[in-house]
Amino acid sequence: MLKHPFSIYDFSIKSYDSDQKGKLALHTLFHFLQECAWDNARLNNFGFEFLESKNAYWVLSRILVQIDEYPDWRDEIKIKTWPKGTNGFFALRDFEVYKNEKVIGHVTTAWLILNKDSKRPQRLDQFNFVQEDFIHDHAIERDLNKISIPNETKRVDERKVYYSDLDVNKHVNNATYVRWILDSYFSDSEKEITEFEINFLSELYLNDHFTVHKALDEKEHFYVLKNTMDREVCRARIK
Repeated sequence: MLKHPFSIYDFSIKSYDSDQKGKLALHTLFHFLQECAWDNARLNNFGFEFLESKNAYWVLSRILVQIDEYPDWRDEIKIKTWPKGTNGFFALRDFEVYKNEKVIGHVTTAWLILNKDSKRPQRLDQFNFVQEDFIHDHAIERDLNKISIPNETKRVDERKVYYSDLDVNKHVNNATYVRWILDSYFSDSEKEITEFEINFLSELYLNDHFTVHKALDEKEHFYVLKNTMDREVCRARIK
């Protein structure tokens, strides 16, 4: 049995968590979600420290965020999270975001365990994870498949990875990729994002150069980040 089948965390929206409209920035929400996931995993004995002892670490692979309302600067919110099982190499985890006891956001995620040396995904049955009795409730009842880009992409930006973009695993944090994509999105759109989906496909490292590519259809924006070898780093869909 899970010691903590779900956990609830409190966050106060600070000025530095907010965008220029005084709303919670979407990439900041990704930081919040990561903290919740790491702590709940720690409480259930399959967190950062446990994987460190196994020469491995968690990485976020796929995520879909649906936002009904963005909290304001100074608002208090709660985030509820729970691990809900596995699908092959993926460990599944969902979240709900609350403001004044009302659900304002739904999130579903898929995570991988990578070996520190090879950077390759590890079978979950090698760890004390798949034997758990998970809660199979869904914040979003949808499988997270690879994002399909409907049209030809156009290069819209070129950037470089700096020291401040790296996290404790010495790779680019998932929220940083989101921030880069939002920079491109809001450079020519003011439409509030109600749905954000991203697939993380490979890694960027310190001093790497990369390009941002964009495609549009009638209702959605699509983004692809590529490294200098023209390999896709991530794909994103915004609605």
